[in-house]
Amino acid sequence: MKKLLLIINPTAGRMKVKYELLPIISLMNAEGYEVTVQVTQYRGQARELAAAVEGYDRLACAGGDGTLNEVICGLLEGGKSVPLGYIPCGSTNDFGSSLSLPKDILEAARNVVCGEPKGVDIGRFGDRYFSYVASFGAFTRSSYAAPQNLKNVLGHFAYILQGIRDLSTIRREHVRVETEMGVYEDDYILGAVTNSLSVAGIITLNANLVSMNDGKFEIMLIRFPKNPAQLNQIIQALLSQNYDCDMMTFVSTERAVIYADPAMDWTLDGERAEGRECVEVTNLREAVNIILPANNKGGAI
Repeated sequence: MKKLLLIINPTAGRMKVKYELLPIISLMNAEGYEVTVQVTQYRGQARELAAAVEGYDRLACAGGDGTLNEVICGLLEGGKSVPLGYIPCGSTNDFGSSLSLPKDILEAARNVVCGEPKGVDIGRFGDRYFSYVASFGAFTRSSYAAPQNLKNVLGHFAYILQGIRDLSTIRREHVRVETEMGVYEDDYILGAVTNSLSVAGIITLNANLVSMNDGKFEIMLIRFPKNPAQLNQIIQALLSQNYDCDMMTFVSTERAVIYADPAMDWTLDGERAEGRECVEVTNLREAVNIILPANNKGGAI
């Protein structure tokens, strides 16, 4: 019988996974997998478990994008190549949505044992990793600033509530971004280096423009509005998801060197990262094998 390690974050999202644990294990057993369950007790434990994984045919995690980030970081830091399945149970599940993973917990569990591993790009941010976004500015602080109990009750609407407060107290960040496509320097209210179709359930990118295994990121920069008309232009672009406007820059690149105020915090997959004066962001092409639905025709793969 094949072996599978299932890492569970019991506090993610609405904590629905704990009510489905026995059906999940039964389903995986029926597909020929002996399942070992590890329930995380503290932040960072999923990372430790993934870094030490040995003797398993597949690894899976049930939690939010932050849990997935921990597991991916552990796999890369530990030099592990075991296929990784994801059961999205968080508040927004940007990564799962981008890959068209099933939203139903049992269907996602079935995909873990019946799906096919495919290489997915991972980002390296200095000495850290991210699976789908490294960002700064408005809406990005929302992911870790909104309390977990609020996210559990309101889902991604909690991010929007926090983001509105961000916009009402807009702070400009002077940032210089150097890429092989050009140099971009200005005062911005938001910047995002993404490998995803969705950021915080708010910003959605066109699937025709994004691939999660092409070795490139998409960088979005939103300039600081100098008057109400420019602010309205930004808001309308976000609402309509049409980012072809003068207030936004959108570019695809394999690598970027970013200069900013070291007091400016970043967010990596919804988790806070301390700012730095200069950071190199690099795309690690197909660095992790994510298990996707065998007949997957959607998403960005």
